[in-house]
Amino acid sequence: MSDLYLDYHKRPRYKKKRRRRRSKKPLIAVIVLLLVIAAAVTGVSSILRWKAQKEKEAEKRAKEHQTVTVTFPEGYSVDMMAKHLEDEDIFDAEDFLAAVKDTNQYSNDWIKELPKKDGVKYQLEGFLYPDTYEIYRNAEPEDLIQKMLDNFQQKYETLAKNYKGKRSMYDLVTIGSIVEREAAVESERPTIAGVVENRLAKKMRLQMCPTVLYVTTKGLYDAEKVYYKDLEVKSPYNTYRNNGLPIGPICNPGNESLEAAMNPKKHDYLYYHTDGSKKTHIFSKTYQEHQDSRIVKE
Repeated sequence: MSDLYLDYHKRPRYKKKRRRRRSKKPLIAVIVLLLVIAAAVTGVSSILRWKAQKEKEAEKRAKEHQTVTVTFPEGYSVDMMAKHLEDEDIFDAEDFLAAVKDTNQYSNDWIKELPKKDGVKYQLEGFLYPDTYEIYRNAEPEDLIQKMLDNFQQKYETLAKNYKGKRSMYDLVTIGSIVEREAAVESERPTIAGVVENRLAKKMRLQMCPTVLYVTTKGLYDAEKVYYKDLEVKSPYNTYRNNGLPIGPICNPGNESLEAAMNPKKHDYLYYHTDGSKKTHIFSKTYQEHQDSRIVKE
């Protein structure tokens, strides 16, 4: 053999490098892990949603049996009641007022007999009996209003059994509402009702301040003073400008004021004003007596 041949075969041979195939196992493991995590998250989310739904249903069932108590003092107007309900976080004021205005949904037949007068703020003003009521937490405003109307009906019918006069229920409630806002002492209610009747009989304007305040305070009675400019406010409720009773009740009277309206005290008084304590009234038969008593008071 030639040296050339030997040299050729003695040369070191280089092996071709094989490309290593990357294993797909780690990638598959990652995908599987992600799928497991996604399934776990989905499962947890489903469980949380299910739990939230169950809690919501349980809360709803609890509210069906949970009650709340609300008290309306005598003399509260519809607007005062609405504000009180909102302050107590029972109903929104607007929802309550909307329910008051929709009179067709209530079962009391006498509601249909109430006069439809242009200018009346709320047809049910005066007929939402002031009292303490217990209602379910999930109740609607209509549920409470129905209770109040039923309560009024029961109280009024009991009183009316002994009423011998000729005034309509609407007028009696209107007079009762004036008495309720005017009287500070229970014993004076029949006397004030008597003044109302005496002035009406003589065709004198009632000129009673609460009928003005009902307008100027938008039914909230959050002011006590009546200014001279207020006496000229144009409203069918203003008894300084209009003859007779106001167009409708100015608040929701209680039992004593309704009874006073049905049984006014017989006397000759035509005027009255509060004494220095603002707790009782001084009654007068003539305007001169009325003026003189004011001077003494001052």
